[in-house]
Amino acid sequence: MQKLFSAVLTFVSIILSLSSFQTYAQFADAVIAYTPGSGVSSSYTNANSALGEPSRVTPGKFGGPVTPFDSAYLGSQLVSIGTNGSLTLHLSRPLTNDSTHPYGLDFLIFGNAGLAITNGDYSGGGITDGSLYGAVADGTQVSVSADGVTYFLLNPTLAPPTDAWFPTDGAGNFFTPVNPGLRGADFSGKGLAGISVLYAGSAGGAGFDLAWAQDSEGHGVTVSTANFVRIDVLDAKVEVDGIAGVSPPSVTVIEDFASNPLARGWELFGDGELFHWNSERQNLEVTWDSSKTNSYFRLPLGTLLTRKDDFSVSVDLTLNDIGFGADPDKPGAMQIAFGFQKKVDADAPHFYRATGNDGPNLAEFNFFPDSGFGATVWPAVYSTNGVWNYNGPSDFAIFDLPLDLKLHVVLAFTASDETVRLVITTNGMVLGREVTARLTTNNAGLSKPFTAFELDSFAIASYSDAGQSGDYASSILAHGVMDNLVVTFPPAPVADLHGLFTGTAWEGKFLSRIHWVYELEGSTDLSVWTKLGNPYEGTGGQLTVSDGQADGTGGRFYRIKATRAF
Repeated sequence: MQKLFSAVLTFVSIILSLSSFQTYAQFADAVIAYTPGSGVSSSYTNANSALGEPSRVTPGKFGGPVTPFDSAYLGSQLVSIGTNGSLTLHLSRPLTNDSTHPYGLDFLIFGNAGLAITNGDYSGGGITDGSLYGAVADGTQVSVSADGVTYFLLNPTLAPPTDAWFPTDGAGNFFTPVNPGLRGADFSGKGLAGISVLYAGSAGGAGFDLAWAQDSEGHGVTVSTANFVRIDVLDAKVEVDGIAGVSPPSVTVIEDFASNPLARGWELFGDGELFHWNSERQNLEVTWDSSKTNSYFRLPLGTLLTRKDDFSVSVDLTLNDIGFGADPDKPGAMQIAFGFQKKVDADAPHFYRATGNDGPNLAEFNFFPDSGFGATVWPAVYSTNGVWNYNGPSDFAIFDLPLDLKLHVVLAFTASDETVRLVITTNGMVLGREVTARLTTNNAGLSKPFTAFELDSFAIASYSDAGQSGDYASSILAHGVMDNLVVTFPPAPVADLHGLFTGTAWEGKFLSRIHWVYELEGSTDLSVWTKLGNPYEGTGGQLTVSDGQADGTGGRFYRIKATRAF
């Protein structure tokens, strides 16, 4: 089954009369200083060649895709640094010292080293013995700076050569490093297909960690971020194609409410009076009032989460007061809630969270105060067909939440074991117990099986008590404060998007994700869209979609439609 991601990703401003469109993302955007040094050819002294995305394709009659066997070699692609030379580059988006980055590496430098081909007939695209051509084994130093004034050398005993391992694969992801534990022997006997397996979606490059920074006396120093990278060549000659900041395997949104979150993409739905940003205390004051309509303080994620994805939220929660049966006709306890939802469902008039089976596509923290059945903490997951996940009593916990005490709440879903976990701590101690619940596919005692879920937003939710009646009808009124919110989820299905003409054909290039399908659509009026070509399956690396009918005369808009495949 496939579902169309509702926020179709578009780049409709690209018209055929434009020759190209480029975003620099986490690449270098300015040359601060360049000293060529000795032994450098004048054909390779354009320092601007190191700006932007490293080379995916070598242009010209003898060009083609950049692979570990066919490295970039033109002066328009590379800048050379000789003995006693240096190159200092600036990145507008700072590099971050983040241990969650793959292999702990924070940025990559790409050069023009390549793998030697040992089979003379080039069958299989070439076979290598694991040796390199054009590589420089030593003689370079890399330093970083946050302000462009004070630079810290990355420990030379830990930092790799800047122009050796790993040769560039232009079809890969420039923001993901190769496993640094791989060596030349691991590549022996491999062709392009085998090399691609070892690269695991990466585009290669030499990986560096800001944690290697040291002062002039060789003592380690803490460098949290850096906007400047300097490469010094002591006794060698190297070529640089570009720099890229490593992206974490997920997106992390940190919200400390230091400024108005509505200015940073958050949105209100329903009764906005239930949510108040306190500018003085820099937190969010929340009222959960079931007498009101469904109301949300919400952050769109820009992607679609399913049971194939890892995602989580952590937040500091202080409950000021909480009372069930706020409506005498509905004396039971309803929940206070926050978590992940699908916007189109949560906003629908027939979305009744209080009934228990009319709220599809949810993964959220729920707390029910004690109305005679015990105060209940529950990590609730609801499928697309409105079935709630239930394996047994272990899926929830019976314990109360204290008032006027800061609680740290963590809700996390892991796709590998299809398990949602909820843990609440106060002063570093676990409150109650950690609640762990696996998804099920055929719940005993339920009329329908738990199928799949789709989520595209994070929301602090005040649910209406509408849709219910009878002896077990419930309502809630509570007040609290939320702060230091951290939401983690996979990146958007399209990244590093740019377009260009290859001859008369227009091509869009971007980093794709597995479990997604992509289609190129065109329009002349932004109203009627036509599919251009067949769908493309995401690879986790660079994907190229093309309009072979483009003639370069202008008049057509393009968009990428990303569809989640299940």
